[in-house]
Amino acid sequence: MHSNRYTAASERKHRNLPRVLAATAAMLCIAALLLVLSVVQSRAAVAARNRDGFQLRSGENVFYAAAGNGLAAATTTGAQLFTANGKCAASAEFSMAEPMCAGGAQLAVFWDAGQNGIHALYPDGSTAESATEGGVYFADVNETGLITVLTDKDGYRGSVVVYDTDLTPLFRWDASSVTPVSARTTGKGTLCVNGAGEDGGYLRFFRIDREEMQAEFFSPGELIVDFGFLSNGTIAAVTESALCFLSADGSLLSEHRLGNAHLSAFLLRGDFAAVAAASGLGGGETVITTFSPAGEPLGSFSAPLEAAAMSSCGSQLLVLFTGEESTLFSSALEEIVSYQPPEDVRQAFLCSDSRALFAGASGVVQIDFNR
Repeated sequence: MHSNRYTAASERKHRNLPRVLAATAAMLCIAALLLVLSVVQSRAAVAARNRDGFQLRSGENVFYAAAGNGLAAATTTGAQLFTANGKCAASAEFSMAEPMCAGGAQLAVFWDAGQNGIHALYPDGSTAESATEGGVYFADVNETGLITVLTDKDGYRGSVVVYDTDLTPLFRWDASSVTPVSARTTGKGTLCVNGAGEDGGYLRFFRIDREEMQAEFFSPGELIVDFGFLSNGTIAAVTESALCFLSADGSLLSEHRLGNAHLSAFLLRGDFAAVAAASGLGGGETVITTFSPAGEPLGSFSAPLEAAAMSSCGSQLLVLFTGEESTLFSSALEEIVSYQPPEDVRQAFLCSDSRALFAGASGVVQIDFNR
């Protein structure tokens, strides 16, 4: 996941949070209210708009995910995997009421939220599918192609399964004391599960070649919204009120409180972490702060619009604001260039060669910030 927006309507993979702690729903609704002011423009973007390629199949409820330097796209009629230049490398036709997808360089995985089964598409055009014991509500693909899937399971609060690239199951953990919210596996086989308990949030660490839990981090009294692995192995985790940095064994390294602001968007993987916190309802400002993998602040930026999504690549951060505005920053939050994408854009992805992909219901616009 490049980024997430912390709202009730965004990133449907977090649908299980309100059923765990009902009080969270109120805060999610607050975070969903749009601020009404406009983002101050930085230098005009010198960018090339490209609508060639990325030809989406028919269907509704389109959802996109980064897949290497390309994109995965899921609609109600099936799945597609696109290369960096927009060519469809693989596709499959099947019905999904609430299409979801996650991607990596080796493959993309697709599922119908709450329904059984996962599908995989590969850059060579091949496809695969696997049944699951329960309805799927979250999946992740890591840098080596390992797939982590969360499903419902009768008699438990959820099940976590790690699959190899060819959809061979490698590890399973059935949760009885916490509800799995998200989970990811490193290329070295460390699995981290974000679980919601009655008394707070938990990060539980496993090795996929062993049955026993290896370590645990506890956030008393509040959920852990999500987490990610940074490039140096540090874990960045965002709770309802703070950004935390953890070592690989779950030890807390540093913590940065959000104060009275509410979480708007966050970025928790790559060479740095970033959070956006909005200070008011229908006004005020959003403060974006970036941090090194060690948890040290790198920069801060204030904007009069709420941040809707974030994506990073190397030392750059792309922020999509409400009101059809986007800005490319350095990791220290120095403004590089601004661009106004089409009004229906809901997701933004920054690629390795300073290209950005802006995705919405009408398709994908490709921007080259180097031009």
